[in-house]
Amino acid sequence: MKTLLILFFSLFSFISCYSQNSVDLTLGTGYTLIDLDKLVEKDEVAGTRLEDWNQLNVGFSAQYFFTSLGELQFGLEAMYQHLYWYRVIVPFGSTPIDREYTVTTFRITPVFRTGGDEMTFDFGPTLNFNDGLEIGAMASANKYFPLSDNLDLPVKLRVDFISGKVLILPISLHAGVRLRL
Repeated sequence: MKTLLILFFSLFSFISCYSQNSVDLTLGTGYTLIDLDKLVEKDEVAGTRLEDWNQLNVGFSAQYFFTSLGELQFGLEAMYQHLYWYRVIVPFGSTPIDREYTVTTFRITPVFRTGGDEMTFDFGPTLNFNDGLEIGAMASANKYFPLSDNLDLPVKLRVDFISGKVLILPISLHAGVRLRL
């Protein structure tokens, strides 16, 4: 087992030395598509009604690309994203209960990237941690504007698919900085 781990880390180090490593840091905002009426119907007691909501999403992501195989790069992403909030009125005798929910997620994604220096496409499966683990997927189209030899300005159009009680589909536009290591 020790030999296998040493071989794996040696191979990883060798590939990383001859790969273009980079770090992308982005901040983004957009709109989350979700059927809130269906969510309330599945998640609350009978007679609960949706009172108010906002589906604006805001998120921060960090991607590290550590190896490549030809045109395909491999990396890892960590992202925190506020997805939406909503308020419901729950029937409870003669005095209804007012509840408000803010839904956020922390996600970890193995990212696969293809494309050239100025235009790339990312995709990968996501592990979303909010009220438990929800599986999803992400895809993004990325345009890079060079600032210097090692620094770029990325602009990304991103779509995430999150499975759960109902399908959650955040669509967002991100911008930030890419540092080539």
